[in-house]
Order: sequence, then structure tokens, then C-alpha cells
Amino acid sequence: MTNTERIAEYIAGGCTGENRLGVEIEHFVLRRDRTQVTYNSGIQDILNKLSEYYTEKEYSCGELIALYNNEASITIEPAGQLEISIKPCRSIGEIDAIYKKFIRRTEQALSEYGFELANFGYTPHSKAEELELIPKERYAFMDRYFRSTGTNGINMMRATASTQVSVDFADEADCVRKLRTASLLAPVFALITDNSPFFEGIRCNGRMLRTRIWQNVDYDRCGTIPCLFDKDFGFLKYAEYIYNSPAILIMAENGAVYTGPKTAAEIYGEHELTTQEIEHLLSMFFPDVRLKKYIEIRPADSLPDQLAMGYAALIKSLFVKNALPDICAAENADIENAKNELIEKGYNGVVYGRPVRDIIGDMFKNALSVLSSAETGYLTPLIERVQAAEA
Repeated sequence: MTNTERIAEYIAGGCTGENRLGVEIEHFVLRRDRTQVTYNSGIQDILNKLSEYYTEKEYSCGELIALYNNEASITIEPAGQLEISIKPCRSIGEIDAIYKKFIRRTEQALSEYGFELANFGYTPHSKAEELELIPKERYAFMDRYFRSTGTNGINMMRATASTQVSVDFADEADCVRKLRTASLLAPVFALITDNSPFFEGIRCNGRMLRTRIWQNVDYDRCGTIPCLFDKDFGFLKYAEYIYNSPAILIMAENGAVYTGPKTAAEIYGEHELTTQEIEHLLSMFFPDVRLKKYIEIRPADSLPDQLAMGYAALIKSLFVKNALPDICAAENADIENAKNELIEKGYNGVVYGRPVRDIIGDMFKNALSVLSSAETGYLTPLIERVQAAEA
């Protein structure tokens, strides 16, 4: 078995008929002046306060960097953004209950320091270059590498925050269909969740700031999966994309090792990839829609509670209930054109031959028709936000 086959086999291990959702929400911790709290200026203390609620702890360079229990994990992004990853659930209500518990506990801890938890796509009143990285070798190496591949790696790592929703797939064909559809809808998701009013401490001009930043980080591993619309695209094709692209770094016995532009194929040669090595390689790629043992939909900005749950309900309607809008497109260029169109024209844009307002209207109409009565209520705040933005 080749290493690409091993990666493909690992991904195939995610095939399930469970139809669950996983939700990850990143947050900024802010001072009263709205500047961002970094690891050494307070995040470490907050993690220690929260640790009583979590049974497992992870350390890097002797410092606490993650917490885990049977409901969620709490991790920190490169400049101290606080992330909760909620376990895969079947109902939005269960996700919401776990998230509210996290918010309640975290806000109680933050109040002792005069800090607050904030949901934005970009940090409001700090400059990316001034924000220190957490004590994790992986991020130091990524920061070094991205300085050579684009203009916005510094901004992405230090100053952005997102809402990510993951969905299961039943088999390879279901996975390919969902990957393609989610990638086509990625520009629309970015538009309806646009929540970045500031950039580098000043009012942000334009739309979809995080999309613009990701367009200028690293062409090899961001945006749309290059081979996504190839006729033979599947687990093996995705594995080949991962294995034949620059790895940036690998995890060795004594920690992270910087490998720069060398591909995984060049690094591992005849070495048989372990499960841990495969998981690491897959985690080092950041397309709009990422494939692991599940499909991770990544374009949304960090959203406050009600909007995040509404977005999760929308994703459920599309990829669990299959209430998909009509879209006709078949190549990566269509997606890039859609991004640029919506960045320029917003809700007045036309993508894939249709006014984006119509696509959004279809999504919400279809969602309301297929979700349970208990879950349609979650959509209301998101629908109202979009309607206000369209006006």
C-alpha cells in the first residue's frame, strides 16, 4: 500500500450514516479598550481558571494550551484566540446547550480580569504584527513559512476568528457531492456571515475581509481544492493533493521540525505513514472546505451565539436534510469569480448565473421546509440579519 492509499484509507474510515454536526467557534478575549488579550497577557490564566471543568489537559513547552472533556475541547489559536470545538451532535439544541455552558463559565472567569469574550471575524482594535504567538512550535514554523507565500499570513494567524461547521458523509460519492456543493456555496456563506467591521484598528472598508485575507496566504493549501472538479476526484485524489504539496513542518519524536517547501512525498519517501502523521498532514491544509474523517466548512466569520446556531441550522438543512439551492458550476474558476463578485457587489452580486439574493432566498426557504419545528427558530436571527444587510 502506498502512502497516498494510506491517507485515502484513513479518510474512508470516516464514512458513516450518522448525520451529525460538529461546531467550532473561535473568540477574541478583549480588554476594556477592545485590544486583544494574548497568551502571556491573560489567556494562560483563563485556561487555568477553566481547567476545573475539563478532565484532560495538554501542554506545550511546559505551558497549558488545551482542555478536553466529553462535550468539547478548548484550544487556542496562534495569537490566543479561544476556540471551543463541540462534539458531533445530531441536534442544534444539544450544540447550543454545550456552547451556552462554555460561554457562562468563560465569562465568569473573564470578569475577574475585566476581560470580555467577543465574536468578530477580525480583531477590532489591535494590529496583527503586534500580537505575540502562543508557545507552540507549529505556529512559529507556520508564521515563518507564510511570510514567503503571501501577504496576509500574519493577519490570518494572529487576527482572524471563524465559525466552522463539520458534517458527516455516508460514502465516497456522498463526500464528493458535499465537498463540491459546500465549496460552491463558500462565497455565499462568507457573505451572509460577514462580521468583520474593523481591520488593523480602523473601520473596515469593503466586504468579506476574511475571504480577502485567505486569498493571500498560501495558494498551495488555501481556497478551493485544486482537483475538486476532476472527473476522478475522490479520497485518493485528495490524498495525492495532500501528499504532493509542501508540508511546512512535520512532528518528530522531539517536537516539530521545519521542512519548508519540501513535499510530504519528499520527506517521507519509503516511510510508511502512521495515523498520527496522516492526521497532522491533513491538519496543515486550509481550503474553504477541508476533508478529514468529516467535511469541515470553514468560510464563516466568528458569530455570536444566536447567529452561530442559526448558521449551524442552515448547514444542517443543506448537508443533512439535502435542501440544496440550484447551482450550476463545474470548475474552480467559477468559485473564485463568485468570491470576487460578492466582495465587490455584496448582495447585488450575480454568481453562477443567478442573483445571490435568489440563492440565499432559496437556502432559507428550503431550510424552513425541512428542519424540525424545534430547529427552524434558530434560523430567525440569521434570516433577520441577512434581510437587514440586503436592505
